[in-house]
Amino acid sequence: MIKNTIPQESSAKRLLIVVLAAGQSQRFEGVKLAQLIPSHYAFSTEKLPIINCHIARLQQLDGLTLDRARPDAHSPQVAPLLIILGTHHHILQPLLAELNSRQPFDVMINQQSHTGLASSVRLAASYALEQGFDGMLLTLADQVALGVDDYQQLISMWHQTGKDVAAYYLDDVGVPAIFNASTLPLFTHLSGDRGAKPILKQQEKQGALVTISLPRAAIDIDTQADLASWLALKE
Repeated sequence: MIKNTIPQESSAKRLLIVVLAAGQSQRFEGVKLAQLIPSHYAFSTEKLPIINCHIARLQQLDGLTLDRARPDAHSPQVAPLLIILGTHHHILQPLLAELNSRQPFDVMINQQSHTGLASSVRLAASYALEQGFDGMLLTLADQVALGVDDYQQLISMWHQTGKDVAAYYLDDVGVPAIFNASTLPLFTHLSGDRGAKPILKQQEKQGALVTISLPRAAIDIDTQADLASWLALKE
């Protein structure tokens, strides 16, 4: 793992933002997250890899969402990022150098990514617990339609309610989602390609989950056709 430890104020609730980007992209038949798409920078026509656009969007939360969520905050905070790479790390990791130099984040290589999404989620949960974070925001790098405001809503609701918070779309709960530290041990039992869904369903059943309608979370890129359709809508 490449680690850049980022300090935070001890009085703040410490939230780790995790980017899950370790998939094999089998349905895409290529390195999905290296594909170029229009960037989310204002007044820019530059195209960047999908993973870069996603990370750059999350980096905009620095000193923005966390302060808004905590009216008593007196100084900007850095939102720590953990990027989990896997099968295509040798291609994706070099693409992240500029972003990492601008605002450092941690990179973890999941050597078991071929076993499914659960292996990456377990790594993220273990890391968050070991580092003493109060919560973990799970994001998927291929959810290309989500904006900074969507993540702001999740984080603000987490601060306001103290409960786990998840996106609601396609008549179901899903990621992005924030899990409290007390929930993270449940991730040790995950296996295969199930991801965080079983935990979300369990927390929802127990009344420990708050949901926010985020219809744009329904748009993700699994195939070449998905990417072509989404790019066509952007034109």
